Amino acid sequence: MKFSIITINYNNANGLLRTIHSVITQTYRDFEYIVIDGGSSDNSKQIIDQFQKKIDYWVSEPDGGIYAAMNKGTNVAKGDYCIYMNSGDVFYSETVLEKVIKQNLQEDIISGDLAIDDLILQSPDHVTLKVFYKRSLYHQATFIKTSLIKAHPYDENLKGAADWKFFLETLIFQNATYKHINITIANFERGGYTEQHGNSRSEVNSELIKLFPQRILDDYYDYCYGSSPYRKMMNQVEIIPPIKKIIFNINVLILKIINVRLKSKWIKEL
Repeated sequence: MKFSIITINYNNANGLLRTIHSVITQTYRDFEYIVIDGGSSDNSKQIIDQFQKKIDYWVSEPDGGIYAAMNKGTNVAKGDYCIYMNSGDVFYSETVLEKVIKQNLQEDIISGDLAIDDLILQSPDHVTLKVFYKRSLYHQATFIKTSLIKAHPYDENLKGAADWKFFLETLIFQNATYKHINITIANFERGGYTEQHGNSRSEVNSELIKLFPQRILDDYYDYCYGSSPYRKMMNQVEIIPPIKKIIFNINVLILKIINVRLKSKWIKEL
């Protein structure tokens, strides 16, 4: 099993250095490493030159943005699975790929978990349409069959939601196979392009309108923007760490019981 690890970078030399180091120190060695630089004006190219013997393919030239660069890396990938570890993001440990390869990879899309600061964000065990109403899969923690991503490249017309669109179309419309593995794959760097522009809500809304009839959009608007207190609280569950989530669910149960007893108006909206 061979991985294609793809790093895109633009004027983030320090982040690029961290990412390269996390890749080349992996204990599992059957991978190719691809670096796509967008013609950086800092010392990113010097860092690439410094490690070029560890990099199987690289280019430094202007491109059309984050998804154009990711597609450029995909086009030259030769591994069985691609993972996009962009500059600043790093593998969680040196043994990540070694652990992943033991998971009997067969599915089209395989997602592990993502670390942000002291939080571990878990990918869903099962993917339904509702997953993509409020979030996406984490590309830094997701392995995609190379044949699948080559057949369905990222939409370069989108600035921050093309990976969301890819996962939606392949997993929901095309019924691609999926697996969640309980392995923390990567540390996510705060302040990068993905955090600033990723999964743009306006882009998501526009794409949903194009893709779905109104009866499904009605469910989406209720789920995301429903006005009942219960709905608002439940919408927060997705960003609560596991232990706090248990406490939260207990509190919600108590609150529901109290409101049933009091016959509060909003409980009728559940």
